[in-house]
Amino acid sequence: EWRTSVTGLPEAPGRKPHHYLAADFDTLVDSPIYAGNPAIYEFQVDGVPHYLVNEGEGGLWDGPRSARDVEAIVRAQKTFWGFLPYEKYVFFNLLTESGGGLEHKNSTVLMTSRWATRTRSSYLGWLNLVSHEFFHTWNVKRLRPAELGPFDYENEVYTPSLWVAEGITSYYDRLLVRRAGLCTVEEYLAGDPPSPGSDADKSTGDIERLQTTPGRLVQPLEASSFEAWIKLYRKDENTPNTGISYYVKGAVVAFLLDARIRRATSGKKNLDDVMRLAYERYSGPRGFTAPQFRATVQEVAGVDLSSWFRKVLETTEELDYTEALDWLGLRFAKDEKKNKDANKPPKAWLGLLTKNEEGRLMVNQVKRGTPGFEAGFNVGDEILAIGDDRVHADQWSRRMECFQPGEKVSFLISRRDRLQRLEACFGQDPPRQWVLEANPEATDAQKAQRKAWIGGEPGRASHR
Repeated sequence: EWRTSVTGLPEAPGRKPHHYLAADFDTLVDSPIYAGNPAIYEFQVDGVPHYLVNEGEGGLWDGPRSARDVEAIVRAQKTFWGFLPYEKYVFFNLLTESGGGLEHKNSTVLMTSRWATRTRSSYLGWLNLVSHEFFHTWNVKRLRPAELGPFDYENEVYTPSLWVAEGITSYYDRLLVRRAGLCTVEEYLAGDPPSPGSDADKSTGDIERLQTTPGRLVQPLEASSFEAWIKLYRKDENTPNTGISYYVKGAVVAFLLDARIRRATSGKKNLDDVMRLAYERYSGPRGFTAPQFRATVQEVAGVDLSSWFRKVLETTEELDYTEALDWLGLRFAKDEKKNKDANKPPKAWLGLLTKNEEGRLMVNQVKRGTPGFEAGFNVGDEILAIGDDRVHADQWSRRMECFQPGEKVSFLISRRDRLQRLEACFGQDPPRQWVLEANPEATDAQKAQRKAWIGGEPGRASHR
């Protein structure tokens, strides 16, 4: 039997238990209501009550620690924007072994593993999620592209500006975790920790994620936003070859834009100022158009950025990181794992992602430009044999270790129940070359500029 209900809505007149008031239909459908027996942690920032509602703690999740760190994120974002735009805010944290989050006007719903507070990488991933959804309290729920309002619940809505709504939010989510003192500079620069349950064994930054996606040379950033209904939200195995995420490239463009503004104004202005000015002018029912947002950026920067915007938003030209790295005293790190393995023979590589489908070795993804792509592998192919020897789904990794880069091998596959031979030439497992780190040769000026951007120095953080 449940005893508690929680929502971001105000109590109804008369203060009768479990009765709440929504001003209109839009507010009602944008206000989750939880009924149950959760663990609730309350804290106040500037006299405004906030609640972390943990459903499913089960003795595994560290509630007090997570509440302290959520409060630190709220304070960092209040400092960023200068104010809190609500009278009450609720973080619904569902410990369900699923993942993801969704912003609402006065609350957010988060999902993660109840084990996430037990490992550093998983917990950082959760803090980044909290920061992302909370940043939407301003950017999206109150400051939005003009096309996204008034709400239309019956038709698809198209806008070129999701790179602002989601990309800039993705840029700031981890940055504000860093500014809150909850991660080190190195952890921030390394990128997003692997998701719980992921096969990944390393953090991946947005730059690395973008630069290893062939679709960056196919789909422009504004097109990714405009085509979200038919592409990003209808992904298939070929999506990395044909498109990019406005979350990922949007965050990278925001990083470059922030550095460009800082350089153009000698450090006096930055992207933070753009977001605050945009909020002042376009929050509420007004919204902003794509030209209005670009004009706001140029006003803050004091320079003409029209050609730069055209390049990064409307074309598929490669992005130039030189200016940002130079201003912030950063560089791309060398692949330490490759250096450690320098005395070992290089690994053979096809660039295929495979899966075990009821004992069948199936090709799940083939990235453009890889040896597997050049050999003619398709998604859905079943790999039956390497050379004349049968290969089973649980043997794939071990069998790949038997070959060297440059070696040519025949594969027997089944494609739509027809047997076929493919001739492949193994390549070499590519090094990681897009991981950011502080440049040890940075000048004092660059160090100061980096500190103004990210706060602190390498190796220093307040661990809570």
